[in-house]
Amino acid sequence: MPRYENRSLRQLFQKVKKISKKSNGFTLVELLVTVVVASILSGAIITAFLSGTLGFRLTNETSELRSEADYLISSILSEVNRSEFDAVTNVSNTYQFHRLSEPNISPAGMIYRQAGYESISLNLSEASYSPSNPNVVLKQISIQLLDPVYDPRRPSYITSGLLEIEMVLSLSENPDSIKTFKSSIPF
Repeated sequence: MPRYENRSLRQLFQKVKKISKKSNGFTLVELLVTVVVASILSGAIITAFLSGTLGFRLTNETSELRSEADYLISSILSEVNRSEFDAVTNVSNTYQFHRLSEPNISPAGMIYRQAGYESISLNLSEASYSPSNPNVVLKQISIQLLDPVYDPRRPSYITSGLLEIEMVLSLSENPDSIKTFKSSIPF
């Protein structure tokens, strides 16, 4: 044992030696504090993980429904644009599209139209469309004509306005994920 010149250093050395002999393990209080802290941290991590996965699932569902709504709107828009229509009539919530009849030249050299408007094969109604994605259910679709401008010579024909399409979609595996989408098509 080394010799210490100062008595206080000797006493300090002896105390350290006694303490080191006593601390061979953890006390029950230290173990309980460690378990409590670990439980709190794991609870916070699990909560953050679960809320993150729920947010991801909701974002994914909304994205899937939005994608289907965009598809349906673009289908309607492309059909309307391809038809090259000149007027629309509304009969029992079905929009019938019409084109001006082809101009003719009379024997006198005058350009004229025979019958005015002729029906084309495009009809737009709530039953006309269905989703392309089998996971999406089209609960409801409504088509309204806003701000119509009527042909002054043929008052039943609408020559311009705004087609407003509102659709309610949900996922087949989660019927509670109902979303409503609205779009307007000017003509």
